[in-house]
Amino acid sequence: MTDRRHIYTTSKLDRAAHLRILPDTLQGYQHSPDTLVTTVWRHKGLFNSEQDLCPVFLPGSEATEIFEYAEEIIFLGMRDDRPVLAAMLPHSEEPPELSVGTFLDLRDHWSLLNVDDAAIMAYARGLVHWHKQHRFCGNCGNPTRSTEGGHVLQCTGDTCGRLHYPRTDPAVIMRITDGDWCLLARNPGWRPGGHSVLAGFLEIGESLEQTVIREVKEEVGITVKNVKYHSSQPWPFPASLMVGFTAEGSRHDPLVLDKQEIESAQWFHRDELLISPEDETFNLPRKDSISRVLVDDWLKEK
Repeated sequence: MTDRRHIYTTSKLDRAAHLRILPDTLQGYQHSPDTLVTTVWRHKGLFNSEQDLCPVFLPGSEATEIFEYAEEIIFLGMRDDRPVLAAMLPHSEEPPELSVGTFLDLRDHWSLLNVDDAAIMAYARGLVHWHKQHRFCGNCGNPTRSTEGGHVLQCTGDTCGRLHYPRTDPAVIMRITDGDWCLLARNPGWRPGGHSVLAGFLEIGESLEQTVIREVKEEVGITVKNVKYHSSQPWPFPASLMVGFTAEGSRHDPLVLDKQEIESAQWFHRDELLISPEDETFNLPRKDSISRVLVDDWLKEK
């Protein structure tokens, strides 16, 4: 097991759930100069538009323009005793013309950020996605309304009133090795040359370890053993938790691919991966992902 702090995991944000239930929490924080406001439009966050990109965290007292556009304001927590809010802008074709910043995809610019800024922006993006997808009650179809600082959506139906909470979909992601060989696969929808370890979602009634074994069998047709937990990473793109594992397989067993999921799969020697060209002919997983960490940790064992 690896004690690791992955990208999109923050240690400096106190989620302060006890403050969410206070009715005046959001109203008071919106006008405070101590408040930090991050802004989300579609799946993009607000960055400054100068040469050295950095995220825009506006003081609440300077965010009036943002609040006027926002459909929802969500309380994320406290950072260094300063409230952090996320402003959810309308899902329009074009973003509002703001007097500050430009909207960019976090995943394309995460390497320019410190880990806590990246984690807070990812957290905001995940909650905004949940809000967008749950405007109506799944039980009766009536509209929902935001409560508890944006962490609960309550049905407005007179005879329902059901409470809806944010959900995270657990998925396993596993590095399969056989000595100095590692199994990597490619999905047809990935960028040119992209290869990664296998992954899949947990099903009802399964343990995480059972999911690892089943997914490997379904996707490449081999049986694995010695399934061990590695680490986990929040992945709010849009709403997953990636639970990393290692396992052992045999490179002499034939690979039988699920062509709906896997375009190709192959055992690669450690020495091959150490000199990966990282271009359109072949490249390892993105560096912000736990999949890359799983591969890199194995490569460093030599």
